[in-house]
Amino acid sequence: MSGKLGLGKVNREVFNRSVLPFIPVEKALELDGATTTLSGHTVIAHSPSIGVPIEALGFFAFHYSASNVASKFGKPSHLISGIYLPLKTTEEELRIITKGLGNEAKKYGVTVTAGQTATYYGLDIPLLTTTCIGESIRTPDDVDDGDLILLVGEVGGEAVWLERLSKENHVEEMWRGFTPLPIILSLQTVSGVKLMHDVSEGGVKGSLFEVANSINYGIKASSDGVALYQGAENLSGDIFKAPSYSTLIVIIELNAVEHVQSICEEQGVPCKVIGEIISDQGLIFDGESIDKQERINLDEIYGSFTQTDSLIVELKDAIEHVIGISNLVELVPEVGMNMLFARQDSKSSEDIAGLSGRIIKAMGKVKACGEVVYGASRYLSSVVLEANRLDGSIRAAVNLRGGDDIKTILEKLGLRVKCLPSVIEGDGCPVAIHLKTADYLFDAYIHPGSFGIEPTTTILGKNPRELVEILQKMVRLAR
Repeated sequence: MSGKLGLGKVNREVFNRSVLPFIPVEKALELDGATTTLSGHTVIAHSPSIGVPIEALGFFAFHYSASNVASKFGKPSHLISGIYLPLKTTEEELRIITKGLGNEAKKYGVTVTAGQTATYYGLDIPLLTTTCIGESIRTPDDVDDGDLILLVGEVGGEAVWLERLSKENHVEEMWRGFTPLPIILSLQTVSGVKLMHDVSEGGVKGSLFEVANSINYGIKASSDGVALYQGAENLSGDIFKAPSYSTLIVIIELNAVEHVQSICEEQGVPCKVIGEIISDQGLIFDGESIDKQERINLDEIYGSFTQTDSLIVELKDAIEHVIGISNLVELVPEVGMNMLFARQDSKSSEDIAGLSGRIIKAMGKVKACGEVVYGASRYLSSVVLEANRLDGSIRAAVNLRGGDDIKTILEKLGLRVKCLPSVIEGDGCPVAIHLKTADYLFDAYIHPGSFGIEPTTTILGKNPRELVEILQKMVRLAR
């Protein structure tokens, strides 16, 4: 199933099909909320996740709050999730998001106790919120003057990824390494580790500034010898203010440094002593006094990134080329023209994109009406589905007017043409009905029409670009 979700809370059928199978739950669902047992040492953290590709959305939603619980020396055990989606979200997109969230929760033994999954007006992009709950495993020691500050992990990886997204809008699997949770869990029980803080908004400088403001001491730190993520050195701006989620700040006693460094080495994570706790309050970084938490422009990508569907983009581009074909009006049927493009392994018309309206004739020219969306033309979609069943490489189709001259032009182009009878038993599109019992495909199908039905031609192709080239050649031959 990949149809669009309705407004508001998803119904139980969709929830059971596209949410529950991917989410680890503690027990049977309860009405309105859930009950669980908490101790006097409960650690709770809450975080939102927004503005990243949907493949990464569930991953970050889990790790943001779970890492915060772990940094407070708690073992994450329960999660409350809020999945808030734009009205046009499909069930397949919901499934991708919940899989990402559920896979990470299962990996770390966390169960989802309660939550909400719904679509709403006013949302342009998906928003996930998570509240993670865990039990404290020990009480951290107080920070003292002279304690050392370690920076664990490479700086700027998240910034490199965001910079690539801003230019390419392309999802890369590199984001799967952007979490400090594994190393935090490994350091929780190390004697001498006093405070841990994951690097978030404002980068390394911003996070050090937050730490300095939360203790009764100050911080003096340096960037000398700090490991940078590959490509981070090429970014503009201050890399130590750039997004670096997965990097961790650790305050530690001198006698524990060697132990922590050995754990980091075992996990292949860089670890560098960058400074110490000082008596004077505030933050000094590379000799400069930092008195505020600043962010860089790359942070603006969060909340503004929108997922680009490459199939939709390709079809839109093809339709623009079609509109630009001189004298195309000669091929457009009275019912209008449409061009469709299907996803791989399409199962229904909801997996096939096309114009919600049509390409029509207006004042001797052609005009595209509507938007390129999934599920736009069930009639022509039925043809694509049947054609794809016979040949998996065929994923596109376009309809145009019929006529003997069209048949002649197509044959001159070397296309195999099948002429259908005017009356075909069955309901729906005559071409689709024919293909249900066909053993192989032709390149084009011409239906002569019947009483009240206009003669039409349907051309099949592997992709929209192939169909555009055929239409261009047809127009030239028709002159």
